[in-house]
Amino acid sequence: MKRLVFILTVISVLSAQAQYDTSSVRQQSLWVPAAGTVLLTTGSLFTFNPYLKSQAVSLRDAVQADGHPRLRFDDYLQYAPGAAPVMLNLCGVKGRHDFKKLVLLEGGSYLLGVAFLEVGKYGIRVERPDGANTTSFPSGHTFTAFTGAEVLRREYGEEYPWIAVAGYAVATFIGAMRIYNNRHWAGDVLAGAGLGILSASAVYWLFD
Repeated sequence: MKRLVFILTVISVLSAQAQYDTSSVRQQSLWVPAAGTVLLTTGSLFTFNPYLKSQAVSLRDAVQADGHPRLRFDDYLQYAPGAAPVMLNLCGVKGRHDFKKLVLLEGGSYLLGVAFLEVGKYGIRVERPDGANTTSFPSGHTFTAFTGAEVLRREYGEEYPWIAVAGYAVATFIGAMRIYNNRHWAGDVLAGAGLGILSASAVYWLFD
């Protein structure tokens, strides 16, 4: 359990850097891609470094020691951060962009990330901790949640910082649930979070 708390702390601290940079969210911040890069790199190390991989295995064993059943609400909750900016926009809560531009930016963020996600899942082929298949790395649920959280931060974080905090809190919770449900290793979750932040950052840098 201590290891799980450590992993969640790493995700929370690095994602907090993405939320609370001192520069305007209208500008490309170095902290945001830096946090994403650190998460992706750390996740890769936990996946491919033998010692860190053993720590991820120990974490899995500790979390699963009580034999708890799988909870499936993360299959649906992963979409909440990404749906939030669209729903807020439709409800008349103004963000940085109109509806059309928001959809293009968010859609582009997901498309870019999915391209790299598929390379990882079907090119690297890491077995899931529950042995179901070899598409564990990186975590798609965590990627989906963190991409949405970063889009939400960029659209509403300057005017409504609590919304950005909520988005990242939900995304971090999704990452924790993927470990709790024995569907992903710690490295998968860290890498998925980093990929999500980097994908949104790249698209906003290119097209915003």
